[in-house]
Amino acid sequence: MNLAIRLLSAIALLGGLSLAQTESRARNCITCHGLEAKQSLSSIHARGQVDCITCHGGVAEEIEVAKAHVGVRKLDQPRESVESCGGCHSDVERMRSFGLRTDQLSLYFTSRHGAKLALDDDPNVATCVSCHGAHDVIAVRDPRSPIHERNQVGTCGRCHGDTELMGKYGLPADIVAKFRGSVHGTALLDDAHPAAPACTDCHGSHGAQPPRIGDVELVCGNCHSVVQNFFDQSPHSISGGAKTGIQCTACHDNHGTERPSAAMFEGDDVGHCGNCHLDAGDPARAAAARLHADVDRLVSTIRDADAAIGSAALRGLFLGEERGYLEEARGLLVRARTMTHTLSPAALDDVLNRGQAMVQTTMENLDKKHRVFRDRKIFTGIFFAVAVAFAIALAMHGRDLGGRWKKAAKAGSGGSHA
Repeated sequence: MNLAIRLLSAIALLGGLSLAQTESRARNCITCHGLEAKQSLSSIHARGQVDCITCHGGVAEEIEVAKAHVGVRKLDQPRESVESCGGCHSDVERMRSFGLRTDQLSLYFTSRHGAKLALDDDPNVATCVSCHGAHDVIAVRDPRSPIHERNQVGTCGRCHGDTELMGKYGLPADIVAKFRGSVHGTALLDDAHPAAPACTDCHGSHGAQPPRIGDVELVCGNCHSVVQNFFDQSPHSISGGAKTGIQCTACHDNHGTERPSAAMFEGDDVGHCGNCHLDAGDPARAAAARLHADVDRLVSTIRDADAAIGSAALRGLFLGEERGYLEEARGLLVRARTMTHTLSPAALDDVLNRGQAMVQTTMENLDKKHRVFRDRKIFTGIFFAVAVAFAIALAMHGRDLGGRWKKAAKAGSGGSHA
């Protein structure tokens, strides 16, 4: 215990010394650049002895402006700032003690952002400071960080939601609004779901690129692995025999992904089967119609059973077993919906039949409990009627005995007088 306390104290002392050394080197900068220096000293960089001089250069010991600014780099140009950050973050020796990767600069230049900077010296591209900030850099996992998963939409949206800026590159500016209203955006921003994807989950971070056509199903499959396995068995997948694979986004969109439903197998809206399979006689339309009908039938029977359980619960019945059967049916429905990605009605038969069997068992048990409840009510009614009749008979018998006793008492009284 004492050793642990000493170690913690030593770590804290070293951290304090490191911060003190950083603050000492930046003291003269604080004289003029107070806000920036304050932000820097409270950032994650200060812990690694990264100060004003580390990034901007200059002479720390000088107080005179001209002398202190000898060799200073403003870092106000995109290429300058990227190369400054990359100078440290590509240094294996320097990054080793922090356990950080050293390939981020090279990855950046493979991205759309980095390529525009490298080839065109484009001043509008996103750089390190665009996403991480400049002086007030915070750890990625800190909820205050602009690149924390729940803040990425706002950070990326500063550029990708700017109509004028995106217009210069022929890119849509509505993707941020679409994502916010999507099933992924709702899960991430409203529900704070830990598995919800943010921008970098699909596009990458430093090497950010739109997923290539052939990579879309692999990107989606990182999270939706079970769906991916079933999709690989479908005629839409290249592995299922298609010459040109139909990607996830063809039906579900990319940024505006909506919650899927069996209704997608009907109609000719974008993303629905009829949008591609235009011929009414196409066997694919018949398969889609059956998938819709089979899944919808289980949805309907589960809904009816759930209503029946709710009604029975109001009558005071104990329904733990029945709720368990219905929950199992719901689980089978989830699996059936996932299996629709095979686009094979026959593949779903077993799961759907088991789901219907669970619902049927639920309803049969409910019927038995209703009959038992009814029989108990009848028995209770009969028992109550008999008890009331018996009580009335006892009352009448008691009254009759009382009358006889009074007559006998009067008769006895008259005889003693004589």
